[in-house]
Amino acid sequence: MFNSSSFSTISNSPVVDIIFLTFNRLYYTKITLPVLLNSSDNNSFKIYIVDNGSTDGTVKYLKTLNHPRIEKIIYNKKNKGLVQPTKQFWKESNADLVGKIDNDILVPKNWVEKLIDAHLKIPQLGVCGYCHFRGEDYNKVAVSQKVEDINGVYIRRQPWIGGNYIMKRSTVLNNKGYRQSRKLFQKRILYGFNKYQETLAKNGFIHGYLCDENNSLYTWDHIDDPRHPFFFKDEEYYKIRNMTEDDIIKWYKKDAKELLVNYR
Repeated sequence: MFNSSSFSTISNSPVVDIIFLTFNRLYYTKITLPVLLNSSDNNSFKIYIVDNGSTDGTVKYLKTLNHPRIEKIIYNKKNKGLVQPTKQFWKESNADLVGKIDNDILVPKNWVEKLIDAHLKIPQLGVCGYCHFRGEDYNKVAVSQKVEDINGVYIRRQPWIGGNYIMKRSTVLNNKGYRQSRKLFQKRILYGFNKYQETLAKNGFIHGYLCDENNSLYTWDHIDDPRHPFFFKDEEYYKIRNMTEDDIIKWYKKDAKELLVNYR
């Protein structure tokens, strides 16, 4: 049951908790996690790491870490997917804001401060993040013309923005309904966070990609892209995905056009 009246403000110095999930792909975790841990000077920004039964040395690597930003590391004996660990994280956290960063995302410096500011200024802001699409995959002029100024925050509003974000914890506590979905993709699991966002949007929440004052998208560096220099071709992983490198690129380009240019 969704509660559209649950828009809320947060304290001027909000606590932020981010979940970072791992399942193998140690080659990406070693690149992205250190950057994430050192991406902000905000002392209220903490990381919860959840490993889903990795067998490639990820657990051994995580046990070597000693960083003040790491709040907790959970070692699951098996792969529990995305939904269950995320909902448990939401339940256990006491933060004002919660979010998720994938282990194939390189975050820029001070990204969290910009997203905190957006949530401080927009009570009805739902899921907000940076854009993971490459600039070459969309028409920047067309996108800039669809950016909205909401209380001094520039946003390309979307029905959903994918899996890297920050949102108010009160939103997930007051609005249930996030669950796993296996629809649309025959051999791959589509998790239900996009559907959850769509329902939130219908009830008045605003989701979107954050932009600068020139209406240009702030972006993550998505390294699990065949065009990226840090891309790692794991044959077993791509058997599971059942996609070639060309398929992946075409998928990214199609999503970029549909979401950033064609939507609304």
